[in-house]
Amino acid sequence: MKKILLFLSVLALLSCQRHRLTVMTYNVGVFSKYPESSVDGVAEAIWCSGATLVSLNELDSCNRRHQTFQLKALARKLCEWDCHFASAFPFAGGGYGNGVVSASPVLNRWRLALPKGDGSEPRSVAVVETADCIFASTHLEFSSQAAALEQVQVINDWFTANFVDSKKPVLLCGDMNAAPGSPVIEKLETCWERLSGTEFTYSTEDPHVCLDYVFAFRAAKPVRTVSAEVLTSGTAALSDHYPVVLRLRY
Repeated sequence: MKKILLFLSVLALLSCQRHRLTVMTYNVGVFSKYPESSVDGVAEAIWCSGATLVSLNELDSCNRRHQTFQLKALARKLCEWDCHFASAFPFAGGGYGNGVVSASPVLNRWRLALPKGDGSEPRSVAVVETADCIFASTHLEFSSQAAALEQVQVINDWFTANFVDSKKPVLLCGDMNAAPGSPVIEKLETCWERLSGTEFTYSTEDPHVCLDYVFAFRAAKPVRTVSAEVLTSGTAALSDHYPVVLRLRY
């Protein structure tokens, strides 16, 4: 009987030590791919998913196309979540880039600039630290594989320099503009483990390819996927990409 009680106590302790985290990655298309504004719809999708950390691609910030700070507007809809925007380049008198919204406070934040190379535009990575993890959002080049590979090299080098042996999981999310098994994804996978699946995320009008992913840095605290889902219900009218939601344990 004592052995059974001891065993149950150990199991309870181990259970308490496990952490769960739900994350989303979503290319929202400046919240205006189809409706005039999809901010309310995206906020509802986040609430319904249970995600508490969200990577967002294609965001305008106080420019002539959209005069609002789009990421902050979404954070307000989510009851004043914390947020971090990383401009990729100046656009129309303001900015354009990637961002993160977090239900818990952001402890540290970074902007990693990615080279344009022979691609269409400079890119960026928005990186935050929360109590749970290091969480990053990026959007890689689509028009040049060489430029995308150069961007991946910068990402791999920066995270290797800063987060090897991290005691927190380190997650990289976003629209990689590359299909599973492509050279870009294979180069990422030299440093990162793909946690998400390969279900089609693009486009919502004609789903035919997976472009949106969640990865975990191999040299940091291990994390495993409990479930992964492409949210197709109720999101087709919000953007040309579907959001991806992962439930993780570490």
